[in-house]
Amino acid sequence: MTISKKLIFALIVLLSAGGHRAYAGSGGSDYSLIGIGDIRYTPGARAAGMGYTGIGLASPQYVNGLSPATWSTINRTRLEATVLYEGFNSSDGDRSRYLAHGNFYGALFAIPISPTNGIVLAGGFLPYSHVDYDTYTSDTFVSGTDTLDSQVHHVGTGGLNKAEVGLSWAPMPNIAIGASLNYLYGTLTNSLDQTTTTPGAAGGTVNNEQTMNGVNYTVGVLYTGLGTLSGALSPFSLGVVVTTRSNLHTTNQTNYLYTFEVDTTSQGVGRLAIPFSYGIGIGYQPGERWALAADYTAQPWGEADFQGSTPAGMIRDSYRLGAGVERTGARENTAAWLDRISYRLGFTYNQTYYVPNGVPINEWGVTAGMAFPLSGETRLNVAAEYASRGTTDNGLIKEKIFRLTLSLNISDLWFVRYEED
Repeated sequence: MTISKKLIFALIVLLSAGGHRAYAGSGGSDYSLIGIGDIRYTPGARAAGMGYTGIGLASPQYVNGLSPATWSTINRTRLEATVLYEGFNSSDGDRSRYLAHGNFYGALFAIPISPTNGIVLAGGFLPYSHVDYDTYTSDTFVSGTDTLDSQVHHVGTGGLNKAEVGLSWAPMPNIAIGASLNYLYGTLTNSLDQTTTTPGAAGGTVNNEQTMNGVNYTVGVLYTGLGTLSGALSPFSLGVVVTTRSNLHTTNQTNYLYTFEVDTTSQGVGRLAIPFSYGIGIGYQPGERWALAADYTAQPWGEADFQGSTPAGMIRDSYRLGAGVERTGARENTAAWLDRISYRLGFTYNQTYYVPNGVPINEWGVTAGMAFPLSGETRLNVAAEYASRGTTDNGLIKEKIFRLTLSLNISDLWFVRYEED
């Protein structure tokens, strides 16, 4: 099978499976029971190794999921498919446990239509949010002389996926713009399994399923002409990206399974508004084999609308800071294999939108990554992250997180259209 046929076959398989998730393990973060769960930041394995940066740093070797403007430098057809392993060591100060899961983490493709003009068609499937909690709470209910002691097992799964398609264009040598249409869709499921030790009392289960879908748009700009102001600024580039507000259509259905009663609510229709987001990034390339990047992104979750209201005291505006560095491997096929490996390091800080019990939850992490050459332009990218978030104060959970991202980046000239004289 030629490399072109391999690329087409992989593209068809991955896009036909877009958004489907295969879970391994038995849970993730307890904080994902808030809102729509953990917001996924999916720039690709290269950027993940560099502290999740890249809004202001374009590369012809990678399909950057952060900004469509960065696609303009891609001159070969590319496909990148990613998987993620994520483990949570959670502790309440007295007890701890380790929960983990493995996910298909999306696939992106890029087809250069006119490399001279930076016109590149790109798209794919990426996760937008992730819900995967498995936790217990206990309560005592008193009514007159009656007391009911109960324990509730909370389990939640699902999340939102994003299917996107867009174009980039470089109207001038130092400016590139890009835009994409994004379709958000997914299902959130949660169940409450109540048991009681009170004689004569019976427990039961409540299962809820909520499906959502809607669209938003992303626009990005990349400027590489800072050298016109000063020669010392030539290695710098600047990127900006904005994603519009998403108004999602929702349907909701709940099943009640008790010892003496089984009931199902009629399907309810509602809406969920996800606020707009924006980001700015700086790239610095002092040499052919070195690249540095720093990004800031934010999303005003205080403007979110969950069925007509914002959960007061549970969510807040979020932002993320990241910085990273890369030493690119040699591109010459005659170079030693070890010298063709790329190395990456980074740091990230995330003010999440979680505020359980009025306590803000922040996360910091350190990242590292490598890119291994396989054949021609094909690369196996690996990124690892150690992160920490949360607190054991006020009955909350502190999480130590390990993330391992693997992606296969395949390229080919099969789709390239050469410019005619």
